[in-house]
Amino acid sequence: MYPRMRKILTFLLALMFSLELSASAAEAQKRELRSAWIATVWRLDWPSTAGTSASVVATQKRNLTDMLDKLKAQNFNAVYLQVRTMCDAFYASSYEPWSSYLTGNRGSNPGWDPLAFAVEECHKRGMQLHAWVNPYRFSTGTNWNTPQDNALRNAGMLLAYTNSNGTTTILNPGLVSVRQHIVKVCREIVHNYDIDGLVFDDYFYPDGIPTTTAAADYNLWNDSGVDMTFADWRRNNVNLMVSEVYAMVQEEKPEVRFGISPAGVAGKSASHYGVSPCPRGSDWQYDGIFCDPLAWYNAGTVDYMSPQIYWKTNHSTNPFGPITQWWSTIANHFGRHHYASHSISFLTSSNNTSGWADVVQQIKYSRQYNMDKAPGVVLYSAKNINGDNGGVSGLGDYLLANVFQHKALVPALTWKNAQAHGAPQNLTLDEGVLEWTAEEGTLVKYAVYAVPETVTLQEAQSATFGGILSNYLLDVTYSPSFTLPSAYQSGYWYAVSVVDGYNIEYEAANTLRMLGDLNADGKIDVLDVTAMINMILKIIPEDLTMADVNADGSVNVLDVTILINMILGIN
Repeated sequence: MYPRMRKILTFLLALMFSLELSASAAEAQKRELRSAWIATVWRLDWPSTAGTSASVVATQKRNLTDMLDKLKAQNFNAVYLQVRTMCDAFYASSYEPWSSYLTGNRGSNPGWDPLAFAVEECHKRGMQLHAWVNPYRFSTGTNWNTPQDNALRNAGMLLAYTNSNGTTTILNPGLVSVRQHIVKVCREIVHNYDIDGLVFDDYFYPDGIPTTTAAADYNLWNDSGVDMTFADWRRNNVNLMVSEVYAMVQEEKPEVRFGISPAGVAGKSASHYGVSPCPRGSDWQYDGIFCDPLAWYNAGTVDYMSPQIYWKTNHSTNPFGPITQWWSTIANHFGRHHYASHSISFLTSSNNTSGWADVVQQIKYSRQYNMDKAPGVVLYSAKNINGDNGGVSGLGDYLLANVFQHKALVPALTWKNAQAHGAPQNLTLDEGVLEWTAEEGTLVKYAVYAVPETVTLQEAQSATFGGILSNYLLDVTYSPSFTLPSAYQSGYWYAVSVVDGYNIEYEAANTLRMLGDLNADGKIDVLDVTAMINMILKIIPEDLTMADVNADGSVNVLDVTILINMILGIN
C-alpha cells in the first residue's frame, strides 16, 4: 500500500470508529409510546363546554387541536381519547346515544363526528389516536332514558350496586347478550374509523359489590351451573369479554393495538401462571372489581397493559420504581408490552420542578427496567400537562427538555403476522419537499429522517433499536410526502422508511443514492466518492497536521481515487 494512502485510510477508519462510538453513547430513545389520557366524562379534559351550536362546535374543535399542537411540539406520539364514557358515544354510533358531555343533552346530534375529526387531526400531526372505551359503566346515578338506554334496561342487561356513595349501574358482565353488545360497539369503532388503538380502563364490576345472596347477580351465578366460586365466575365473565373483543379486533384490523389499563398493582393469581406477585402494594382489584390482568397476558388477549401506577417514586408502600419493574418483567414473560400510566394529578397542589422531576424519574425507571425495548408513558390526565381546560402547565415543556428531547416511534407489535415492506420507491427531493410512492396497507405511515452531511449512513444506524437513530428522526407522516422545515433544507441528507400498522419499521430509502449510485458496471464515480470523502473530512480539527489533507480540508482527487480503488479492489 502506498505510504500516504495508508495514512489517509488509517485516519478515516479511526475517524469513523470514533464517530460510531460517540453516536452510540448519545443514542436517543427510539421506541416509546408517549401518550396522554384525554378524559371526556364530566368534561374533565375536553371538551370545555357542551352544546351543538356552531360557536360551541368551533370552540370544541379549536380546544382539541390546540391540545394536540402542544403535545406534538413536546414529542408526544399518541393520545388516548375517551369516546365512550357511560354507554354513550363521541362518534356516530348505531347502538348508543350521543354523549351528554359533548352535546349537553344525551342523544342530541352534535352535527359533527368528534372521533373522525380527532383521527384526522392526529394523523395530520403524525400522532396515533387510540379510542378509549369504558366497557361496562352505564351510570353513576343519572337515570338515562334515551331509547337506547331503555332498550338495555328493558332487556335486563343492567346490574346496579348501591352503597353510601350512591348507585353505580353497569352492563351485567354475566350475560352473553352484554358481551355481544360490547363486541359490536367496539367492532363498529374499529371498522368505521382509522384508529391506531383501542383501550379499556379499569371499570369492571363496581368496587365493593358483595359476593353474597345480597348481590343482584347472585342468582345468575347460582343458576349458571358452572363449577366456579362466585368470585371466579365474575372474573371469568370479564376474561370472556376481553377475549371476544380481542378476537374481533384480529378479525377486523389486527393492526389496531388493543390494551387495558388495570389498577396499578396485580398478581394475586401469580402462582397460577408461574410468576411472582408484585413485590409492593396490594392487589385489591382481584376481589374488589373482579379482574385478573395476568389472565389476559397469559391468554394473549391483550397487546399491552397500561397499569395505573399512580404513585410517586418515594411512596412508602407503592413506590413507582419496583412496581413498573414488576410489570415490565411480567409483560416480557408473556411476550407482550407494558406502557405505564402515571398520575399527574398531584401537580394541582405542587406544580413545580420537584414534582416534574419525579415524573421524569418515573419515565426513566420504566425505560431502565423495560426488557423488550418497548417502554411507554401515558399521563393521566391531559389537562395538567399544558394547562388545558383549567389544568396546570409546565410539565410538557419539562419533559421535552429532559426525556422527550427527540421524537420516538411507538413500539412495534412483533408477534403479529405482518406483511413485509421494502424501502419506499421513487424517493425524490424537490424544493424542500420529499415525495415517494405510497405503500399499500392498513395504518401505514412513514418515518422521515434528516442526517447531517458529516454523518455517514453507517454512522447513522441505531445499534440498539435498528434502523436510523432517532436523534435524526424529523417526524412521522401518514402521507407519502413531507415538507422539510426550513432549518433542515440544507446541510443534510434524508431517509424515509415504511412503518406499518404494527409499527414495524422497514429498510429506509435515502437521498445519498441521488449522489450518483453505482454505475452499470458496479463501480462508483470518482467525483461522487470524492464529494463524500470531502464531506467527512470537513470535520477534521484545524490543528491536525497531515500531509495528505489540503489546507481547505479536502484531499486530492488522485489520492482519493487510488484509495477508493484499493478499498473496492478495482484494478
